[in-house]
Amino acid sequence: MPVLLLECPDCQHQYRSLVLAGTRSPQVWVCSKCGSEAVAPKVGSCPIEHPWESSNPYQSACSCCGL
Repeated sequence: MPVLLLECPDCQHQYRSLVLAGTRSPQVWVCSKCGSEAVAPKVGSCPIEHPWESSNPYQSACSCCGL
């Protein structure tokens, strides 16, 4: 489950989104702030592994989404 940093070129809003294992990334990303369909993964950022997929399956906190 990679966590991607997305950026909207219209309003510069940055947010994270994850792609569930075994699924494809969306063909169109939509900005969660302004609704633009021009969102793309931020240039120069690399997907990170979701904390729940770490070597510790009992980790209780999720640093990417705050759970």
